[in-house]
Amino acid sequence: MSFRNQTRRWNRQMLSWISPKQLALLLLGTAILSFGMHNIHRRVVITEGVVLGMVLLLVLLGTGLLKARHVGDACDCLLDNMSLFFIPAGVAIMGCVSLLEGNALKFALVCVITTVIVFLATSYTVMLVSRLTAKRVDATGVARVADEEA
Repeated sequence: MSFRNQTRRWNRQMLSWISPKQLALLLLGTAILSFGMHNIHRRVVITEGVVLGMVLLLVLLGTGLLKARHVGDACDCLLDNMSLFFIPAGVAIMGCVSLLEGNALKFALVCVITTVIVFLATSYTVMLVSRLTAKRVDATGVARVADEEA
């Protein structure tokens, strides 16, 4: 089999493996990730690149260009493995123990206060979202999901 025929066969196999819509979503996700990674160490007028990438993702989800079901599996994976993302930060803190020795009480106080603030912010966000979704209950008593409306 010639190289050209082998390449055509491989192209047909690849095209049967992924649909054009899946390919478009993959490219969109790659573009969002690339945007965030390109700007990760740059201070932009608004904020850091990762936050800009998240805002872009929020805009795409809010406008309906991207559906929650398209990113659901990736979100579930990230949430399931969230504890792994804190390992580098913990190792970095352990590398700076000498700096923390004189300020251990201040550091502990900051940790406790920020934990309480994050807990309260999360609690109130969940309460707000629960109230907003409760208002969207249709006449049958079944809550409507945003993806089902579109």
